Amino acid sequence: MTNNRKSFIQFLFNTLKEEDYILLKFIEEDITKIDESSDLDIWWNDKNQDFILQYAQSHPSVQKVSSHPQSFMNQIFIFFKDGGFLQIDCLYQLIRKDLIYLSNEYLKTQQIKKNGIKTYSNFCLFEHLVLFHQLNFAGIPNKYLQYFKSLSPKSLAFIILHFNQKYQTNILDLTSLSFFQSGLEKDLKNYLRKLKVNRFTKRQISKVNYCLDTVRNFKNQRGFLVSFSGVDGAGKSTILEETRVLLSKKFRKKTVVIRHRPSLLPILSSFIYGKKQAEKRTTSRLPRTGNNSSSLNSLFRFCYYFADYIFGRSYIFLKYQIRNYIVLYDRYYFDFIIDPKRTNLKMNQDLPKWLYRFIQKPKINFFLYAPTEIILERKQELTSEDIQTLTKDYQSLFTEFEKNYPQQYYSIENIEKDKTLNFISTQLVQAI
Repeated sequence: MTNNRKSFIQFLFNTLKEEDYILLKFIEEDITKIDESSDLDIWWNDKNQDFILQYAQSHPSVQKVSSHPQSFMNQIFIFFKDGGFLQIDCLYQLIRKDLIYLSNEYLKTQQIKKNGIKTYSNFCLFEHLVLFHQLNFAGIPNKYLQYFKSLSPKSLAFIILHFNQKYQTNILDLTSLSFFQSGLEKDLKNYLRKLKVNRFTKRQISKVNYCLDTVRNFKNQRGFLVSFSGVDGAGKSTILEETRVLLSKKFRKKTVVIRHRPSLLPILSSFIYGKKQAEKRTTSRLPRTGNNSSSLNSLFRFCYYFADYIFGRSYIFLKYQIRNYIVLYDRYYFDFIIDPKRTNLKMNQDLPKWLYRFIQKPKINFFLYAPTEIILERKQELTSEDIQTLTKDYQSLFTEFEKNYPQQYYSIENIEKDKTLNFISTQLVQAI
């Protein structure tokens, strides 16, 4: 059965038959063979830049479309109704910072048709891959190296020879292109700076555009926080890890998993045992087994953790959010309200609950729960009574916060993993 993504791609290129485009980095025999995890890079006439965006917005299988326009391209993010995802990069100019590395005029001379799809010659494909990756301090990915290795030795030798003669380089074989080479990058930049399209005035304009794009990226592309809570045995860790994979592999989002708090401040016990030993003691000890019975000691410990949330907010923002990371919290501040015993605290929930108004609030918060008998089958760390009490208290807290705060709070019964992940995916799509 054809999924929404494949069907969309087929109809898109059927619609583009009369348009002036080049599908970049196209090495498959057929458009339907493009890997599910691959983007589409399309060189596109900027005068018709909204064509693909408008096509996607009107397509019946599309659930949501968002775009990120820049001076030289427009990134289009397409979310399908069946859960599929496609990113299309419409490039109006192949440029790296201030250097155009393949001019539009040259690309037009290299345009060919491959099974009805407009792409470019193997010579131009090789140029594009070498220039793009070396100028971005990287090697060519293995799938492209394998493609060129599949060509006849004579054809491959001719492509490399053509490149060396044009760019005045000394590439001997494909293996050397699997990693970044500073010498090769220097030679390529020296060649590109001499081109007419990269004359001084044009480069200064490109530099300004690059700076403006960078500023817009910082302003418009901000990451956000997502928290996962649940009693031990509710399946939280499994769901969180699969969510991380979903975001990073499918939706191409940078992610980081943080446990419980920002951790700008070290574990309290590290002042006694040292950082490594304190972390070892913490991970080896079962939750809710601390023997602290002092309210004064608990208040001091809580204030220390609270300070970590307050001061760590800026740390998380500058290190991750401003760089467009989605921060996944494995547990969050809610534990101090509902289950202080877990962090060896003895205190009433009123204070941490009131202070929540000052805490950075994740955009989406998930509380996972399951029937008591299922949890006890997975883990024997809590009594039946504790599981039921904690689950009820978490649900009540999320219901209350949902009414009082603009962020999203969801309680999810986690029995069928796929059903849980589908729900979480739906909420994340709306937030991305």
